[in-house]
Amino acid sequence: MRSSLPALLFACVLALAAGALRGEIKLHPLAQPLGFPHQGPFVRTGDGSIWAMDTLGAQVSQDEGRSWQARARLDPARFLARNERALLRTREGMLLDAFLNAKERVFRWDQAKGGPQEGCRLPVYLRRSSDDGVTWSEPTLLQEGWCGAVRQMIQLRSGRVVLVSQRAEANPGRHVTVIHVSDDLGLTWKTSAPLDLREQGNYAGSVAGLSGATHGGGIEGTVYEKENGDLKLLLRVPHGHLEELTSRDGLQWSVPQPSTIEASDSPATVLRLASGRLAMVWNRYTDPAARKGRREELSFALSDNDGLTWSIPQVIAVQRVGTGAREGAFWISYPYLFEAHPGRIWITTMQGAVRLALNESDFLQPASASLEEPTLRIFTLGDSITRAARRGVSPTQSFTALTQAALRAQGIRAQVHSIGIGGERTDGALRRLQSDVISQHPAVVTVMYGTNDSWVDRGKAESRLSEQTYEANLRLIVLRLQQAGIRVILMTPPRFGEDNPRNGLGEDPNLRLVRYVDRCRSVARDLGVPLVDHYGHWEAAQTAGRRLQAWTTDGCHPNADGHAVLTEQLMRVLPTVAATLQH
Repeated sequence: MRSSLPALLFACVLALAAGALRGEIKLHPLAQPLGFPHQGPFVRTGDGSIWAMDTLGAQVSQDEGRSWQARARLDPARFLARNERALLRTREGMLLDAFLNAKERVFRWDQAKGGPQEGCRLPVYLRRSSDDGVTWSEPTLLQEGWCGAVRQMIQLRSGRVVLVSQRAEANPGRHVTVIHVSDDLGLTWKTSAPLDLREQGNYAGSVAGLSGATHGGGIEGTVYEKENGDLKLLLRVPHGHLEELTSRDGLQWSVPQPSTIEASDSPATVLRLASGRLAMVWNRYTDPAARKGRREELSFALSDNDGLTWSIPQVIAVQRVGTGAREGAFWISYPYLFEAHPGRIWITTMQGAVRLALNESDFLQPASASLEEPTLRIFTLGDSITRAARRGVSPTQSFTALTQAALRAQGIRAQVHSIGIGGERTDGALRRLQSDVISQHPAVVTVMYGTNDSWVDRGKAESRLSEQTYEANLRLIVLRLQQAGIRVILMTPPRFGEDNPRNGLGEDPNLRLVRYVDRCRSVARDLGVPLVDHYGHWEAAQTAGRRLQAWTTDGCHPNADGHAVLTEQLMRVLPTVAATLQH
């Protein structure tokens, strides 16, 4: 039956009481509160109704969320669905509801004895409706053992359904991600091999510096299908970033590697919008260098290029931890995304009860009104050296992240945001300059290209781009940024190490790269922009006896030590530029 007025008043009183205990959740000025408590995920059925699952079944609204009816109730003697759930309506009209059954929850975990013990279980069930929720099948057991969360279910263009799940493993105690796929609308399922990060994902490791081994591993993933049909999976890990994997079919996955997305040991959710863009909601540290403010801020970003780069993250909800208060009581995290209408996005959270709506169009560029303190927006534009994240280098070790920390240590409130793309040249940078850079209104942009422009591929006799084309492109990049009122810092790429990969002609790539470096120096001199000469610094260090290979992962890409060197050189120039912009 429809929610009665007394019930609604009672719910409001409870919400107000909870808010008094938790503190105020502040929303972005361009976000609007949703007037209901339901958490999501949400789907819209063929008759226009919106469905949201709850612990005992479903809540359905036929008036865009203004009122709700309880439907499709579970047998309360057998089932109690936890809040970590996944819901999908396929293109064929099939509703699929995946949930964890708290009625069968048995938590037996002893990390000293290897983690999950015999009988530790929280199973996953799935039920189906082929008539838009009028009737439902009995829930069937999909996964045994302990599952900490099912977070998302999507349908691919092929019709295949993909469900992201996880399970506990022993020795050491940790969680692994498993992906279930169905080609018959959820009737039968296949399961991937475990995506197991082992020590790389385990909280007990020295890298993490965190307690709580019962959450260790690669967990709580979000998945999306790229335009080329590949799948991208982003996992929560305890290292200050999201871990990424790719797949063609959802069953066979690549080796995990760090993504460029900084995250505060919390899950993200990604959704493909009607516009074709990707939207992402997740948590970042308020102070990533000190790892403070783990789940006080909820961030939102968009991508126009399948997640290669993201718009500058904008904080859309804040709940500050009170002095002396328990941190977990103030968390706002575990987000769900729902596009109620094209361009109109609902965002809700399991922790913290964020319930808001926003318009995609309002966040295509940074809003003038913000929940954050005024910050100096700085972009680092370049190729894989700028992108940085790779095996052995996390986003928090990149020169981008280190530069932000260094600026803040000097009292300069800055957000330094990387938009590097692996393999990119100056011609690619020009193509995306408006969408990825100028539209985001940064105050400063560092530009570093040349490694890929100068490279000779196997079977070729010339560089990918000529020196003349490289210089012309670089000039145009600088001029267009200057015309947009953006300060530019040009940077030469670092010199290749001694054991570098030879180019397609068998040459030491430095022989060509240095000519492009000279062109970059000329552009900086002619256009009057500051220059950070990484190549010159690395060359001088080598001449003084430094082995450059020790600053790289492979003779080309800087490792953590190499990025620290890049940061040191950039910080000789950037604070002066930043200081002039803060006054």
